[in-house]
Amino acid sequence: MASLVQQRGRYYAQFYDSGREPDRKRIPLKTSRKKTARRLLGRAEDQFALGEYDPWTDGREHELFGWTPEPEADLSTLGKARGAFLESSSHLRASTLRTYREVLRLFVRHMGADFPTRDLRAKHIQEWIDEKDIADATKRKYVKHVGYLVRHLVEEGWMEEDITKQVDLPKRVETPPKSLTREQQRKLLQVIQAHHQRYVTDGRYNTYPYLLLLVRLNPMMGLRRGELIRLRWDEGPVTVNLDARTAHVTSDENFATKQGRGRVLPLPHRAVEPLQEAKRRSPEGCPYVYHNAGERLKESALSHAFCRFKREADLPEHINLHSTRHAFGTRLAEGGTPIHEIKRLMGHSTTSVTEQYMHASPDQGHHYVDAAFD
Repeated sequence: MASLVQQRGRYYAQFYDSGREPDRKRIPLKTSRKKTARRLLGRAEDQFALGEYDPWTDGREHELFGWTPEPEADLSTLGKARGAFLESSSHLRASTLRTYREVLRLFVRHMGADFPTRDLRAKHIQEWIDEKDIADATKRKYVKHVGYLVRHLVEEGWMEEDITKQVDLPKRVETPPKSLTREQQRKLLQVIQAHHQRYVTDGRYNTYPYLLLLVRLNPMMGLRRGELIRLRWDEGPVTVNLDARTAHVTSDENFATKQGRGRVLPLPHRAVEPLQEAKRRSPEGCPYVYHNAGERLKESALSHAFCRFKREADLPEHINLHSTRHAFGTRLAEGGTPIHEIKRLMGHSTTSVTEQYMHASPDQGHHYVDAAFD
């Protein structure tokens, strides 16, 4: 008959018939409540069994469920499927959508926009990846993003399985995160301070005060680049509360966190004094913690400024702005913080992401072994 399927918090009735095209037909029930979804599913199954409702052709869901169904997307070709998938992903962050668009553009151009989705096989993706002269990490990234489109086709009944799981990819070499060490942080601060002192007499002393503050603070806060430029003193998706000694990271209509979830960061005592001084020096009416003469920073300008002083400090090439966030996770691990707490504070989706920091943990499980066998 039919089964109940949940996707992104909403329920669907999925019918299956090997003799139909497509063999799976998914009908949105337009509810996030399981009890309601079961009732609607039962109603649809009863009508289907009596021959009074055909989910493939009737389009009478408004009679069954009391609403007008949305027109079904045409996913018959890769070009159409790409467009429909990107439209369904419009709620994601702009940077995520840009990556989806670029990778899928390359793949669809390789296969042809008119290539039938039902004819797509793992060998096609394998050939596409093998012919590209790109880094192993990029190959894994490309297949991962094509996988999002494939899984969308599976969910909509146009493919049987996720064929990207059959693609042979270079194994990932586990390396420690590219964290900014304390010595590198010290050298970087010295270079920025030297620049300020060098140009104090010609009015350029305050060109990079935000970078000086950021290099001091972010290893104690672990914010991402998009969160850094939005960090505010009062209202906003990313705010500092000096009285509570916390920073809040949430989403709003103009900004979404990477995982779509908020988090609260407790600020160490060492972070409070620099923040208080920065707020005291902040131009009147400027809401941002990190700003350029009272104006909000651009992500690209912030990264370029960091790279400029990184080179002056003769730091390794792999060090970048994100290394200040890695420093936060590494230092938490060095302090013996449990992995689930590091995951929460950094806003990771799973502990598998957090595990990259555990090489720095002084506790490699000895106390559990000692407690079990002593």
